[in-house]
Amino acid sequence: MTVDQIVGGAIWIQLVILLAACVFGAFEGILVLSGRRRSFYTRRRMGMAVIACLAVLPLVAPYLVTSPYAASVNATDAIVAQVLNGNLDISASRMMQILTLKSEWMSQVATASSTAAQVLIAGFLAAFIARTCYLFVNIARIRNALRFGRVVQRTRRCRLVATSSVSVPFSTRGLWYYYVVLPEALIADRAAVQMALGHELQHIRQGDVDAEVLLSLISPIAVLNPGFWFLSSRLRKLGELACDRAYLARKGFDAHGYALRLLEIARGTSAAKQQPTAFGVPLVGRRVPFLSRRSMLKDRIVAIADHQAEPAKEAVVFGAFLSLVMAGVVLLGAVSLAEPEDWSHERIMLSTVANLDRLNHLNTLAQRSW
Repeated sequence: MTVDQIVGGAIWIQLVILLAACVFGAFEGILVLSGRRRSFYTRRRMGMAVIACLAVLPLVAPYLVTSPYAASVNATDAIVAQVLNGNLDISASRMMQILTLKSEWMSQVATASSTAAQVLIAGFLAAFIARTCYLFVNIARIRNALRFGRVVQRTRRCRLVATSSVSVPFSTRGLWYYYVVLPEALIADRAAVQMALGHELQHIRQGDVDAEVLLSLISPIAVLNPGFWFLSSRLRKLGELACDRAYLARKGFDAHGYALRLLEIARGTSAAKQQPTAFGVPLVGRRVPFLSRRSMLKDRIVAIADHQAEPAKEAVVFGAFLSLVMAGVVLLGAVSLAEPEDWSHERIMLSTVANLDRLNHLNTLAQRSW
Protein backbone atom coordinates (compact mmCIF):
# COMPACT_ATOMS: atom_id res chain seq x y z
CA MET A 1 0.00 0.00 0.00
CA THR A 2 1.44 3.35 -1.07
CA VAL A 3 1.44 6.61 0.86
CA ASP A 4 -1.05 8.10 -1.60
CA GLN A 5 -3.45 5.23 -0.94
CA ILE A 6 -3.11 5.67 2.84
CA VAL A 7 -3.78 9.42 2.60
CA GLY A 8 -6.69 8.84 0.23
CA GLY A 9 -8.15 6.24 2.57
CA ALA A 10 -7.80 8.55 5.57
CA ILE A 11 -9.55 11.39 3.75
CA TRP A 12 -12.26 9.00 2.59
CA ILE A 13 -12.87 7.84 6.18
CA GLN A 14 -13.25 11.43 7.38
CA LEU A 15 -15.70 12.22 4.57
CA VAL A 16 -17.74 9.09 5.30
CA ILE A 17 -17.97 9.96 9.01
CA LEU A 18 -19.13 13.47 8.11
CA LEU A 19 -21.65 12.03 5.64
CA ALA A 20 -22.93 9.56 8.25
CA ALA A 21 -23.45 12.40 10.74
CA CYS A 22 -25.42 14.42 8.16
CA VAL A 23 -27.55 11.38 7.23
CA PHE A 24 -28.27 10.59 10.88
CA GLY A 25 -29.20 14.23 11.56
CA ALA A 26 -31.58 14.23 8.60
CA PHE A 27 -33.28 10.93 9.51
CA GLU A 28 -33.50 11.88 13.17
CA GLY A 29 -35.16 15.10 12.02
CA ILE A 30 -37.71 13.01 10.10
CA LEU A 31 -38.49 11.08 13.26
CA VAL A 32 -38.85 14.28 15.29
CA LEU A 33 -41.03 16.00 12.68
CA SER A 34 -43.29 12.94 12.58
CA GLY A 35 -44.21 13.59 16.23
CA ARG A 36 -41.82 11.05 17.76
CA ARG A 37 -39.36 13.41 19.42
CA ARG A 38 -39.64 11.55 22.72
CA SER A 39 -38.91 8.15 21.20
CA PHE A 40 -35.43 8.23 22.72
CA TYR A 41 -34.71 4.52 22.50
CA THR A 42 -35.73 4.42 18.83
CA ARG A 43 -33.57 7.43 18.00
CA ARG A 44 -30.67 5.88 19.88
CA ARG A 45 -31.03 2.66 17.90
CA MET A 46 -30.80 4.70 14.71
CA GLY A 47 -27.56 6.22 15.95
CA MET A 48 -26.24 2.76 16.83
CA ALA A 49 -27.12 1.64 13.30
CA VAL A 50 -24.95 4.42 11.89
CA ILE A 51 -22.05 3.48 14.18
CA ALA A 52 -22.46 -0.16 13.15
CA CYS A 53 -22.26 0.87 9.48
CA LEU A 54 -19.06 2.81 10.14
CA ALA A 55 -17.61 -0.15 12.08
CA VAL A 56 -18.24 -2.72 9.33
CA LEU A 57 -17.44 -0.35 6.45
CA PRO A 58 -13.66 -1.08 6.40
CA LEU A 59 -14.51 -4.80 6.06
CA VAL A 60 -17.10 -4.49 3.28
CA ALA A 61 -15.68 -1.44 1.47
CA PRO A 62 -13.27 -3.44 -0.77
CA TYR A 63 -16.17 -5.55 -2.03
CA LEU A 64 -18.52 -2.60 -2.46
CA VAL A 65 -16.01 -0.43 -4.33
CA THR A 66 -15.15 -3.23 -6.78
CA SER A 67 -18.76 -4.23 -7.39
CA PRO A 68 -20.27 -3.65 -10.87
CA TYR A 69 -22.58 -0.98 -9.45
CA ALA A 70 -19.82 1.10 -7.82
CA ALA A 71 -18.97 3.04 -10.99
CA SER A 72 -22.60 3.99 -11.59
CA VAL A 73 -22.92 5.69 -8.17
CA ASN A 74 -19.49 7.36 -8.02
CA ALA A 75 -20.01 11.02 -7.11
CA THR A 76 -17.16 12.34 -9.26
CA ASP A 77 -18.31 10.39 -12.31
CA ALA A 78 -21.87 11.59 -11.76
CA ILE A 79 -20.71 15.22 -11.80
CA VAL A 80 -18.56 14.58 -14.88
CA ALA A 81 -21.57 13.04 -16.63
CA GLN A 82 -23.62 16.17 -15.88
CA VAL A 83 -20.83 18.31 -17.36
CA LEU A 84 -20.73 16.19 -20.52
CA ASN A 85 -24.52 16.41 -20.87
CA GLY A 86 -24.37 20.19 -20.58
CA ASN A 87 -26.40 20.31 -17.36
CA LEU A 88 -23.61 22.13 -15.51
CA ASP A 89 -22.29 25.43 -16.81
CA ILE A 90 -18.61 24.55 -16.71
CA SER A 91 -16.19 23.73 -19.50
CA ALA A 92 -14.52 20.36 -19.86
CA SER A 93 -11.10 21.97 -19.49
CA ARG A 94 -12.11 23.64 -16.24
CA MET A 95 -13.53 20.38 -14.91
CA MET A 96 -10.28 18.59 -15.75
CA GLN A 97 -8.39 21.29 -13.87
CA ILE A 98 -10.56 20.71 -10.81
CA LEU A 99 -9.94 16.95 -10.94
CA THR A 100 -6.21 17.52 -11.42
CA LEU A 101 -6.18 19.99 -8.53
CA LYS A 102 -7.78 17.34 -6.29
CA SER A 103 -5.07 14.82 -7.22
CA GLU A 104 -2.31 17.38 -6.72
CA TRP A 105 -3.67 18.38 -3.30
CA MET A 106 -3.76 14.75 -2.15
CA SER A 107 -0.21 14.31 -3.44
CA GLN A 108 0.90 17.40 -1.49
CA VAL A 109 -0.64 15.99 1.69
CA ALA A 110 1.02 12.61 1.08
CA THR A 111 4.46 14.17 0.55
CA ALA A 112 4.02 17.27 2.80
CA SER A 113 5.42 19.34 -0.06
CA SER A 114 3.47 22.55 0.65
CA THR A 115 3.08 24.81 3.66
CA ALA A 116 -0.69 24.26 3.83
CA ALA A 117 -0.19 20.48 3.80
CA GLN A 118 2.45 20.71 6.51
CA VAL A 119 0.16 22.83 8.71
CA LEU A 120 -2.71 20.37 8.17
CA ILE A 121 -0.55 17.37 9.02
CA ALA A 122 0.96 19.10 12.07
CA GLY A 123 -2.50 20.08 13.35
CA PHE A 124 -3.83 16.56 12.93
CA LEU A 125 -0.79 14.98 14.60
CA ALA A 126 -0.98 17.42 17.51
CA ALA A 127 -4.69 16.69 18.03
CA PHE A 128 -4.09 12.94 17.61
CA ILE A 129 -1.30 12.92 20.20
CA ALA A 130 -3.27 15.09 22.65
CA ARG A 131 -6.34 12.87 22.36
CA THR A 132 -4.27 9.71 22.72
CA CYS A 133 -2.60 11.06 25.86
CA TYR A 134 -6.04 11.99 27.21
CA LEU A 135 -7.23 8.41 26.67
CA PHE A 136 -4.15 6.94 28.38
CA VAL A 137 -4.76 9.21 31.38
CA ASN A 138 -8.31 7.92 31.62
CA ILE A 139 -7.16 4.31 31.28
CA ALA A 140 -4.76 4.92 34.18
CA ARG A 141 -7.57 6.44 36.28
CA ILE A 142 -9.84 3.47 35.63
CA ARG A 143 -7.04 1.01 36.44
CA ASN A 144 -6.32 2.82 39.71
CA ALA A 145 -10.00 2.82 40.64
CA LEU A 146 -10.25 -0.92 40.01
CA ARG A 147 -6.86 -1.76 41.53
CA PHE A 148 -7.28 0.10 44.80
CA GLY A 149 -11.01 -0.52 45.12
CA ARG A 150 -12.67 -3.52 46.70
CA VAL A 151 -15.00 -5.90 44.93
CA VAL A 152 -18.35 -5.72 46.71
CA GLN A 153 -20.20 -8.18 44.51
CA ARG A 154 -19.47 -10.24 41.43
CA THR A 155 -21.52 -12.08 38.86
CA ARG A 156 -20.62 -14.07 35.77
CA ARG A 157 -20.28 -10.95 33.60
CA CYS A 158 -20.07 -8.02 35.99
CA ARG A 159 -18.05 -6.79 38.98
CA LEU A 160 -19.29 -4.20 41.50
CA VAL A 161 -16.34 -2.20 42.84
CA ALA A 162 -16.26 0.40 45.63
CA THR A 163 -13.40 2.90 45.62
CA SER A 164 -12.50 6.22 47.21
CA SER A 165 -10.81 7.62 44.09
CA VAL A 166 -14.07 8.63 42.34
CA SER A 167 -17.04 10.71 43.40
CA VAL A 168 -19.53 9.75 40.67
CA PRO A 169 -20.64 6.17 39.88
CA PHE A 170 -19.74 4.96 36.41
CA SER A 171 -19.70 1.76 34.37
CA THR A 172 -16.95 0.50 32.11
CA ARG A 173 -15.65 -2.75 30.73
CA GLY A 174 -12.45 -4.73 30.34
CA LEU A 175 -11.64 -7.60 28.02
CA TRP A 176 -13.78 -10.10 29.91
CA TYR A 177 -15.94 -8.30 32.47
CA TYR A 178 -18.10 -5.24 32.91
CA TYR A 179 -17.45 -3.07 35.95
CA VAL A 180 -19.77 -0.81 37.93
CA VAL A 181 -17.64 1.49 40.07
CA LEU A 182 -19.23 3.25 43.05
CA PRO A 183 -17.72 5.87 45.38
CA GLU A 184 -16.86 4.44 48.78
CA ALA A 185 -18.90 7.19 50.46
CA LEU A 186 -22.02 6.04 48.60
CA ILE A 187 -21.96 2.46 49.88
CA ALA A 188 -23.57 3.38 53.21
CA ASP A 189 -26.63 4.79 51.42
CA ARG A 190 -28.59 1.74 50.34
CA ALA A 191 -31.12 3.68 48.25
CA ALA A 192 -28.34 5.52 46.41
CA VAL A 193 -26.51 2.26 45.72
CA GLN A 194 -29.71 0.70 44.39
CA MET A 195 -30.33 3.66 42.11
CA ALA A 196 -26.74 3.89 40.82
CA LEU A 197 -26.41 0.15 40.32
CA GLY A 198 -29.74 -0.15 38.51
CA HIS A 199 -28.91 2.80 36.25
CA GLU A 200 -25.44 1.57 35.30
CA LEU A 201 -26.63 -2.00 34.72
CA GLN A 202 -29.24 -0.61 32.35
CA HIS A 203 -26.44 1.14 30.43
CA ILE A 204 -24.67 -2.21 30.14
CA ARG A 205 -27.83 -3.94 28.90
CA GLN A 206 -28.44 -1.19 26.33
CA GLY A 207 -24.91 -1.48 24.94
CA ASP A 208 -23.99 2.08 25.96
CA VAL A 209 -20.76 0.94 27.64
CA ASP A 210 -19.63 -0.97 24.55
CA ALA A 211 -20.52 2.02 22.36
CA GLU A 212 -18.59 4.39 24.65
CA VAL A 213 -15.47 2.21 24.54
CA LEU A 214 -15.71 2.00 20.74
CA LEU A 215 -16.17 5.77 20.41
CA SER A 216 -13.20 6.38 22.70
CA LEU A 217 -10.98 4.07 20.66
CA ILE A 218 -11.75 5.71 17.31
CA SER A 219 -11.79 9.28 18.66
CA PRO A 220 -8.05 9.94 17.99
CA ILE A 221 -8.55 9.21 14.28
CA ALA A 222 -11.62 11.47 14.03
CA VAL A 223 -10.52 14.04 16.60
CA LEU A 224 -10.88 16.96 14.14
CA ASN A 225 -14.06 15.69 12.50
CA PRO A 226 -17.18 17.62 13.61
CA GLY A 227 -19.38 14.79 12.36
CA PHE A 228 -17.84 12.37 14.85
CA TRP A 229 -18.42 14.68 17.81
CA PHE A 230 -22.00 15.29 16.70
CA LEU A 231 -22.67 11.55 16.49
CA SER A 232 -20.98 10.78 19.81
CA SER A 233 -22.77 13.57 21.68
CA ARG A 234 -26.16 12.53 20.29
CA LEU A 235 -25.57 8.87 21.17
CA ARG A 236 -24.53 9.74 24.73
CA LYS A 237 -27.49 12.03 25.32
CA LEU A 238 -30.05 9.66 23.80
CA GLY A 239 -28.49 6.79 25.75
CA GLU A 240 -28.96 8.66 29.02
CA LEU A 241 -32.56 9.61 28.21
CA ALA A 242 -33.43 6.06 27.17
CA CYS A 243 -31.69 4.64 30.26
CA ASP A 244 -33.61 6.96 32.61
CA ARG A 245 -36.92 5.92 31.07
CA ALA A 246 -36.13 2.20 31.12
CA TYR A 247 -34.95 2.36 34.73
CA LEU A 248 -38.00 4.28 35.96
CA ALA A 249 -40.34 1.97 34.03
CA ARG A 250 -39.69 -0.69 36.64
CA LYS A 251 -42.28 -1.03 39.33
CA GLY A 252 -41.68 0.78 42.61
CA PHE A 253 -39.20 3.47 41.52
CA ASP A 254 -39.84 7.13 42.35
CA ALA A 255 -39.11 9.60 39.53
CA HIS A 256 -38.97 12.62 41.85
CA GLY A 257 -36.47 11.01 44.20
CA TYR A 258 -34.44 9.76 41.24
CA ALA A 259 -34.16 13.29 39.78
CA LEU A 260 -33.15 14.76 43.14
CA ARG A 261 -30.50 12.06 43.56
CA LEU A 262 -29.05 12.89 40.13
CA LEU A 263 -28.72 16.55 41.09
CA GLU A 264 -27.17 15.66 44.42
CA ILE A 265 -24.51 13.46 42.85
CA ALA A 266 -23.84 16.05 40.14
CA ARG A 267 -22.87 18.62 42.77
CA GLY A 268 -19.83 16.54 43.66
CA THR A 269 -18.46 16.36 40.14
CA SER A 270 -16.74 19.76 40.28
CA ALA A 271 -14.35 18.55 43.00
CA ALA A 272 -13.59 15.23 41.30
CA LYS A 273 -9.98 15.07 40.12
CA GLN A 274 -9.50 11.36 39.44
CA GLN A 275 -12.90 10.81 37.83
CA PRO A 276 -12.52 9.05 34.43
CA THR A 277 -14.10 10.93 31.53
CA ALA A 278 -13.54 8.33 28.78
CA PHE A 279 -14.05 4.57 28.35
CA GLY A 280 -16.99 4.73 30.75
CA VAL A 281 -20.54 5.94 31.27
CA PRO A 282 -20.95 8.12 34.40
CA LEU A 283 -24.23 8.35 36.24
CA VAL A 284 -24.70 12.07 35.55
CA GLY A 285 -23.76 11.81 31.89
CA ARG A 286 -20.97 13.30 29.82
CA ARG A 287 -20.47 16.89 28.74
CA VAL A 288 -22.19 17.94 25.54
CA PRO A 289 -19.95 20.03 23.21
CA PHE A 290 -20.54 23.77 23.65
CA LEU A 291 -22.98 23.08 26.49
CA SER A 292 -22.50 22.46 30.19
CA ARG A 293 -23.26 19.31 32.14
CA ARG A 294 -26.11 21.19 33.78
CA SER A 295 -27.84 21.41 30.41
CA MET A 296 -27.63 17.62 30.06
CA LEU A 297 -29.14 17.12 33.51
CA LYS A 298 -31.81 19.68 32.80
CA ASP A 299 -32.85 17.85 29.62
CA ARG A 300 -32.93 14.53 31.47
CA ILE A 301 -35.02 15.83 34.36
CA VAL A 302 -37.45 17.60 32.00
CA ALA A 303 -37.75 14.38 29.96
CA ILE A 304 -38.47 12.40 33.14
CA ALA A 305 -41.16 14.88 34.18
CA ASP A 306 -42.75 14.90 30.71
CA HIS A 307 -42.84 11.11 30.57
CA GLN A 308 -44.44 10.87 34.01
CA ALA A 309 -47.14 13.35 32.96
CA GLU A 310 -47.67 11.88 29.48
CA PRO A 311 -45.96 8.55 28.73
CA ALA A 312 -44.48 8.29 25.25
CA LYS A 313 -44.48 5.24 23.00
CA GLU A 314 -41.47 4.07 21.04
CA ALA A 315 -41.79 3.95 17.25
CA VAL A 316 -40.09 0.57 16.96
CA VAL A 317 -41.30 -0.47 13.50
CA PHE A 318 -40.96 3.00 11.97
CA GLY A 319 -37.54 3.42 13.58
CA ALA A 320 -36.35 0.03 12.27
CA PHE A 321 -37.47 1.00 8.77
CA LEU A 322 -35.64 4.32 8.98
CA SER A 323 -32.54 2.56 10.34
CA LEU A 324 -32.44 0.18 7.36
CA VAL A 325 -32.93 3.00 4.86
CA MET A 326 -30.34 5.13 6.67
CA ALA A 327 -27.80 2.29 6.65
CA GLY A 328 -28.34 1.86 2.92
CA VAL A 329 -27.85 5.59 2.33
CA VAL A 330 -24.62 5.60 4.37
CA LEU A 331 -23.20 2.60 2.49
CA LEU A 332 -24.25 4.07 -0.85
CA GLY A 333 -22.69 7.41 0.07
CA ALA A 334 -19.47 5.69 1.15
CA VAL A 335 -19.19 3.94 -2.22
CA SER A 336 -19.95 7.17 -4.09
CA LEU A 337 -17.14 8.98 -2.26
CA ALA A 338 -14.55 6.26 -2.94
CA GLU A 339 -11.87 6.91 -5.55
CA PRO A 340 -12.21 4.44 -8.45
CA GLU A 341 -9.14 2.39 -9.33
CA ASP A 342 -9.36 2.99 -13.09
CA TRP A 343 -10.65 5.79 -15.24
CA SER A 344 -14.31 5.46 -16.05
CA HIS A 345 -15.94 6.01 -19.43
CA GLU A 346 -17.07 9.47 -18.29
CA ARG A 347 -13.56 10.57 -17.31
CA ILE A 348 -12.10 9.30 -20.58
CA MET A 349 -14.75 11.25 -22.49
CA LEU A 350 -14.08 14.35 -20.39
CA SER A 351 -10.34 14.10 -21.04
CA THR A 352 -10.99 13.69 -24.78
CA VAL A 353 -13.30 16.72 -24.90
CA ALA A 354 -10.82 18.78 -22.88
CA ASN A 355 -7.98 17.84 -25.25
CA LEU A 356 -10.12 18.73 -28.27
CA ASP A 357 -10.96 22.10 -26.70
CA ARG A 358 -7.26 22.69 -26.06
CA LEU A 359 -6.35 21.81 -29.66
CA ASN A 360 -9.12 24.05 -30.95
CA HIS A 361 -7.82 26.89 -28.80
CA LEU A 362 -4.26 26.38 -30.10
CA ASN A 363 -5.48 26.31 -33.72
CA THR A 364 -7.40 29.54 -33.15
CA LEU A 365 -4.28 31.22 -31.77
CA ALA A 366 -2.24 29.95 -34.73
CA GLN A 367 -4.74 31.36 -37.24
CA ARG A 368 -4.72 34.70 -35.49
CA SER A 369 -0.92 34.82 -35.61
CA TRP A 370 -1.07 34.52 -39.39
